[in-house]
Order: sequence, then C-alpha cells, then structure tokens
Amino acid sequence: MNTLSKQLSHIGQLTQTIISQPNDPLYSVINKGNGMLEVKPTKLAKAIENVVEQYLYEILEEFPIYEFHPFVSVFIRNAIDCNLISAINDQRALMKSSNIYQVDGDYQVMLDLIMSMKTFIQQILDYTSHSEFKELICNVHRASKKNHDGMMRYIDSLFEHYSRLVVIRLDLYEDGPIMSQSDIQKKYWQAKHDFRHLLNNARMYSLFDARVGYIWSLEYGPERGFHYHLVLFFDGSQVRDDVYLAREIGEYWLYITKSRGDYWNCNANKEKYGQLGIGTIHYSDLEKINCLKQAAAYLVKVDHYVRMLTADNGRTFGRGEILPPRTSTVGRPRAA
Repeated sequence: MNTLSKQLSHIGQLTQTIISQPNDPLYSVINKGNGMLEVKPTKLAKAIENVVEQYLYEILEEFPIYEFHPFVSVFIRNAIDCNLISAINDQRALMKSSNIYQVDGDYQVMLDLIMSMKTFIQQILDYTSHSEFKELICNVHRASKKNHDGMMRYIDSLFEHYSRLVVIRLDLYEDGPIMSQSDIQKKYWQAKHDFRHLLNNARMYSLFDARVGYIWSLEYGPERGFHYHLVLFFDGSQVRDDVYLAREIGEYWLYITKSRGDYWNCNANKEKYGQLGIGTIHYSDLEKINCLKQAAAYLVKVDHYVRMLTADNGRTFGRGEILPPRTSTVGRPRAA
C-alpha cells in the first residue's frame, strides 16, 4: 500500500482506539507555580495531532471522489468540523521548546487546542455509539471479508487446475492529470471504455491465448488520473518469458488508448518488490503463492478503506470466476 493508503488504515485503527479509550485525558495540565502551567499530551493525543497535521489535507486532495470507510470518515469529518488543523497550527506557531505555558499568555492557544480536541473526541464517541453506525460497520466488514475470501479461493482454484502459472502485473494509466471537475467524468468513461476494450479483445487476440485468469482494480489520483492495477494469470506450460509478455500487453494498451495512456511493467522491475508474487510460480512454491495472495489482498484492502464513487456506480474491482473443483485423478501425478 502507498503512504496515504496506509494512513487511511492507521486512521481507522486510531478511531477504534478512541472508541475503546473514552476516558483518555488527552492532556494533563500541571500547575508549576508563578502563573506557569505544564501541558503533557497523552500518546493518543500525539497520534491524533500527527495524523491531522501531516496527512488530513493531503488525503482530502488525493481522494476527492472516494467514500471512506466509516471509521475513517467519522475521524476526518469531525476533525474538519472541530477545526483541528487550525488549532494545531496555532499551537505549532508558538515554536515552543518546552511544554511550559504562561496562564495569561500563550496558554490560551494551547487551551483552544485542548478544547477542540475534547470536542472532536466527544463527537466521535456520540456518533459511533448509535446502532445505525454499528450496523454500517458490520455491513462494510462483511462485504470486505467476502471479497477477500473470494479472492483467495480464486487463486487457490487456479493453482488446483494448473501446476505452473505465469503471473503478470501491470499498472495501466490513462492520459495524465485531471484539470477540472468535468475532466473527471470524461476521463472516467474513457478509462472504462479502454479497459473494457482490452478485456474484450483478450478473448480473441493471440497474445492472450494462454490466459487463464485475471484480477483488476480501478483507482484514481489527481497526479496520474484514472489507472488500473491488472494481474493476469497464464498457463505456465504454454508461456515462459513473463517480462516480454508483460511488455507486449503494455504496448497493446498503448495501441488501444492511441498512445494517450501509459503503463508500468512490474515484471520488468522485480527488484523493486520486497515480496515477489509475480513471474513463474509453481503450485508447490507456497512462499511465492503467499506473496501473490498478499499482493492481491492489497487490492481488496485499499477498496475496504476508500471506495471510489463512480459516475455510474460501476465496479472498481473484479476477477475471473472461481474454477470448479478439479476432477480426482488418483494415481496420476500433476505435471511439473
């Protein structure tokens, strides 16, 4: 997951910590005498301050057409409503080298942050205590688990039928950054059309003759616009060179998009991946299969925390059909 996607996961966990620690004081204020007060933030307060200060605006800019997971949404909505970023910035502007404040001076700035933070926490606790919110969380997690479990079963079914798979991963881009709101609509439909064109042609183009499965997800970012993460599975008894095949498919994407688009060949850049779940994978290589599953689970996890809102309420994630159980062939070894 990229940095911002990880932060969404972190915010979701942080919201759950807030709910589980409703009596956290957030800040302790100690009278040091002579009109001086020492203010010490708790671990939870520091974590909230850091996320709001470092990532709040960036997340809002990066995900303008997304719906956040309920735990993430309630955090972001109330951080904005309580004007937390302004309160934090005002406190940071004091350039404090210690936690000591003057009662009739800069303590008022710190007090504004304390009160904003307490209101922020209380509003989260009030909203998440409702039965409607709890039901919403159950529904989201149920759908996410269904997608995850289906993905794992799908990969297992492929290896049950094929002793060796060549796994290719490509990132397919459309034509660059979004310049206006109307651009979002136009380029969404263009991206969807081009990708459907690719999948439809794969049924009859010889380049895809050995393809036996696929997984895809659609994402959007202001810098690169709409882009697809595509994982393709090929029968390893029919193809060998994954780098070449991935490049040919990427070039075919350029042909479909009339060179508006671009692509990233993950197979040609294996050194950039700590856990390798692409290339040729034998059904007995459990370590590589596990890496493949982790990479596939990433697609589900991102969709779990932030779901794209499309103009047609269309799908942003898909895979092939789970293959039926392999017919028992007692005594016949699997192909190497």
